[in-house]
Amino acid sequence: MPKTASQPQLLAVGTELPPLKKTISQRQIDCYSGVRPNSIHTDVEWAKKKGFPAPLVQALMSTAYVSQMMTSWLGEGFVRGGKVSASFIKPVIVGETLTARAVVTSHDDVGGRPRVTVECWCENQQGVKTLVGSASGFADHLRK
Repeated sequence: MPKTASQPQLLAVGTELPPLKKTISQRQIDCYSGVRPNSIHTDVEWAKKKGFPAPLVQALMSTAYVSQMMTSWLGEGFVRGGKVSASFIKPVIVGETLTARAVVTSHDDVGGRPRVTVECWCENQQGVKTLVGSASGFADHLRK
């Protein structure tokens, strides 16, 4: 079983970051992009007309949750130098619960600064992955 990073100092490859869980409401979706007619995100009837059971969560909201998880762990090292590369592999429906997860895959020295890279993903309440990718940021607070 992988270790869990309760403190930012735990940088061993294979260490899991603390997960971030969010249940996504229609209000959050509306606030993210504004309410518009004929939108699969904000118009229930339009989403159904397009074959979905309800409005879809904007894919970039998942990326925002990965960013929040990384910022909680690395702080300014992610805000000022963080990177996310992600693929959206399954739509997320309003009301679903997403959990952002990550596991440390490497730590490198970049210009004298420690950069931590993780494999990251989001999964719905059934454990089905909806986003996969990687993220990295600087762990400057670990420099001696």
